[in-house]
Amino acid sequence: MSVTLREARPEDLAVIEVVAAREELDNRQARAEEYVVAEADGVLIGFGRLLDHPEAWEIACLYVEPGRRRRRIGTRIVRALLDRTSAEKPVYAVAGMPEFFTALGFVPTEDMPASIRAKLTYCRRHFAGRVIVMRLEEGRRP
Repeated sequence: MSVTLREARPEDLAVIEVVAAREELDNRQARAEEYVVAEADGVLIGFGRLLDHPEAWEIACLYVEPGRRRRRIGTRIVRALLDRTSAEKPVYAVAGMPEFFTALGFVPTEDMPASIRAKLTYCRRHFAGRVIVMRLEEGRRP
């Protein structure tokens, strides 16, 4: 079964919204152009979001179906999102699975811009899981 990545379409947002609510992912004010989705046989099996803050990029709302994890789908999604970034701003992730992001060159950080700190505060207030902020090390692209 082949997995393909593509830009999200507006009709994908309904599926993303349901999954995000179930998985406690922050998809507030979602727009299709922010997402990359993974498909297998025409079925959405994963997605990730890139947010463009004034002072930083944020990898957000990353999800892969549990039965399809550990097949590098999440890594492919993150790479596709990173391809959209520019080197002028750092890349952050507010991560519930820091080990995944560590393998991609992200490191935990307490030093973050206000937009990322606000996201961290929101996630800690609204979601049950523990989250930390991670920053992609300079010069590291998976």
